[in-house]
Amino acid sequence: MEEQVDLGHFLKKAFIIMIALTLVFIGILATLTIIGVIIAIPLLKKGSKMLLQKKEGVEHSHGGKLKIKCPACHTKMKFKDSELLDEK
Repeated sequence: MEEQVDLGHFLKKAFIIMIALTLVFIGILATLTIIGVIIAIPLLKKGSKMLLQKKEGVEHSHGGKLKIKCPACHTKMKFKDSELLDEK
């Protein structure tokens, strides 16, 4: 009894497996791309704000906020630049 190999059936299965592996690889690349974009968007926003911000005598600005620490009560108070300018 000689066993016969169906070459067409074998090639069909190999082709389907190759397509499945290709789709899984594309899915992994798409997932990594989406994660990278999600991480990059906030960094680009922060970088653009730092580059486009006008520097008027202030060397280091931390997002337009002034932080003051009160040593007596151990609290931190944050003020935006716009709040300080409105009081004048």
